[in-house]
Amino acid sequence: MSGLLEGQVAVITGAAHGMGEAIAKTFAREGAALGLLDRDAEALAAAVDELQNRGAMVLGQEVDVRDFAAIQGAVAAFENALGPIDILVNSAGLGIYKPFPELTEEDWDLTFDVNVKGTFLMCKAVVPGMLQRGKGLIINIASLAALLLGFDRGSCYAASKYAVRGFTNYLFRELRSKGIKVCCLNPGTTDSHFRGRPTGNPNWMVPQDVANVALFVATQRERVNVAEIAFSMINEAW
Repeated sequence: MSGLLEGQVAVITGAAHGMGEAIAKTFAREGAALGLLDRDAEALAAAVDELQNRGAMVLGQEVDVRDFAAIQGAVAAFENALGPIDILVNSAGLGIYKPFPELTEEDWDLTFDVNVKGTFLMCKAVVPGMLQRGKGLIINIASLAALLLGFDRGSCYAASKYAVRGFTNYLFRELRSKGIKVCCLNPGTTDSHFRGRPTGNPNWMVPQDVANVALFVATQRERVNVAEIAFSMINEAW
C-alpha cells in the first residue's frame, strides 16, 4: 500500500461484485475508508469481511439504489462512522439485451431505474455534503456503448448509458465552480459478474482494469479534473 487515498472516505455502489468490488479493493489498498452499497447482502458481507481482514476501515449497507430513503440512511451511517464523503463511485448497473421488438416496458423501466435513476439518487444524497465542504469527487460508470455504434440487442442498455454519460457531463459543468470534480468512465466489454459470472474471455477487460482507471482519476492533484475517459481492449469487437 502506498497510501494514495489515505484519509479519504469513498462510497461505492455495486460493491459486492465486478467493477465495484475491484474498485473497493483498490481504494482500500491505497488507504481509503469505505462505505460499500449493494443489494446482494450475502456477497456484500463477504466483501466487507475480506477487506476488514486486510485491515481496511469498511462498512457495508444492503441498499437498492432505486430506494432514496435507504440511500439517505446509508449515507448518514457512513458519515457518522467514517466521516465526510470525499469520493462517490456509482458502479451499480445492469443490462437487459433483447431484440428491440422483444423489449418490454418493464425491461426499459428497470434498466433506467437502476442505471440512471440510481446514479441520480446517489449523487443527490452525497452532493449536498460536498457542496458544504467545497470539494469532492464523483465517478459515474457509463460504457463505451455511450460513445460508439455498438451491438445488436443493446438499444435499452446503451440508451441508459448515454443518459448516464449526459447527466455526468452536465453535472461536471454545474459543480466544477463549486470545487467538486465529476468524471465519466466509459469502459469497453469487461468480464465480470455483470453477465452472471466471469467467462474468462481473454479478449475482454477485467474489473481490475476499470479499478486502475478509477484510481488514476481519484489520485489527481486537487485542482485537476479528469472529465471523461473511454478505454477498452485494443481488439474490442465493436
